[in-house]
Amino acid sequence: MKLLSILSKLGIICLLIAQFSCRKDFDTIVSNGNLSFSVDTLFLDTVFNNLSTRTNILTVYNQSNNDILIPKIQFSKSDSKYRMNVDGVSGTTFEDVLLLQKDSIFIFVEATVDAPDTNDEMLYQDQILFDPNGNQQDVDLITVVKDATFLFSTSGTDFELTTSLFTNTKPYVIYGNAIVPENGSLTIEAGSTLHFHENASLTISKGATLNIEGTLTDSIVFKGDNLSYIYDQVPGQWDGIKLKENSTANIHYLKILNPTTGVEIVNNNTIDIQNTEIYNAATYSIAAENANLTASNLVLGQAGKSNLILQGGTYTFNHATLANYWSKGVRFQENVVVSNYKTNETNEVIETPLNQANFNNCIISGNRTTEILMDKKEDFSIFNVHFKNCLLDLEKDDDFYNTDDTNIYTDVLLNKNKDFRNTSINDLRIGLENEGIDQAETTIAQATPTDILGTDRTVAPDIGAYQHIDFKTLEPTKEDE
Repeated sequence: MKLLSILSKLGIICLLIAQFSCRKDFDTIVSNGNLSFSVDTLFLDTVFNNLSTRTNILTVYNQSNNDILIPKIQFSKSDSKYRMNVDGVSGTTFEDVLLLQKDSIFIFVEATVDAPDTNDEMLYQDQILFDPNGNQQDVDLITVVKDATFLFSTSGTDFELTTSLFTNTKPYVIYGNAIVPENGSLTIEAGSTLHFHENASLTISKGATLNIEGTLTDSIVFKGDNLSYIYDQVPGQWDGIKLKENSTANIHYLKILNPTTGVEIVNNNTIDIQNTEIYNAATYSIAAENANLTASNLVLGQAGKSNLILQGGTYTFNHATLANYWSKGVRFQENVVVSNYKTNETNEVIETPLNQANFNNCIISGNRTTEILMDKKEDFSIFNVHFKNCLLDLEKDDDFYNTDDTNIYTDVLLNKNKDFRNTSINDLRIGLENEGIDQAETTIAQATPTDILGTDRTVAPDIGAYQHIDFKTLEPTKEDE
């Protein structure tokens, strides 16, 4: 009996301990304005109308020695376009939220907002209120919303464009593969911006024409539809421009940002590219097969494989800067690849005569020792390449890489200082230490009398797409600090 009495008392004691240990409000006080936050204002992405922002995180801290009970967490607006999730629970209003001493909770916030029918940006704001009926604290929420024209297929991913003109009134957002139909045309006005969703592209069909009419003061931009700054240097956000058989393209003052392949050209096209930039291609900036391409003031920056791959065709590049300092992984391929064959889907080798590939007053450089690959199949005879007054990263000295061979090289400079402003962000302007200053061939330079920024180059022209500048005259950037 005595043993049973002892066991009974021990059981009561254990129950009491368990009861008190499970009480979450044992030392709890009501929030009295002593919460702290990871930010005072949460800036969400710039986003297009009716598209959701990224999910952003607000951290709420309890730095006191007491557990705190927050009576209510809610948005200021009853019809808020924001949504939140508090420690795993979604909603717009939360009551009696427990925040333990020296602990924190996460609030996940996102928004989907309608923009007015205007090209202007709209600032949408709200607040998250903590204990609004007592010791209120708040965190501001701010989102910039842009109106846009959305183009997409109602079924599948491919769709034909029903317009032949893109204006600069407001941005375009393209979902899927937008196709200019056979023998059709598309003109894009100066100042236009086209945003492409993941895997989206622009295809110019057989016999069709693309006219991109940017200007020095009003360029055209093709880029992904993620507007947050964190995507500014992320490759492969969309699939690029695809020029099909016998299509024509006149591309002036275009910036192509973060594609998979910037421009893909297939078979007997006639392409003119002037004052154009392509940055952060996941594979190639330009991939051409049996094309007829002329380019001047062309700037190609970081690419996962090469800036140029030319498989047969006829090409002239004047005052191009092809500088591939890929920093997002290992790059195994030379920056410029020229060949007189291709391999099809069944691994059959097919001749693609390289009638001409002329590089005049060009920079070809990168973070590999040699940045040119001349890939000739000896069974196929036509392979014509020439570099004139070019600044080249090249260390091979046999066969095609013998720079004493005047059939291939004229007045080239090897492995010299390029003095680019900042290759990590594709700022390929050249400074005072560049060894191609005043080394361009004058006649060719006068045919392209200004550089890509509009600077005169008719006197003392520099090699590449830019005339040199003194970097000290420029405003510093974060990357310079």
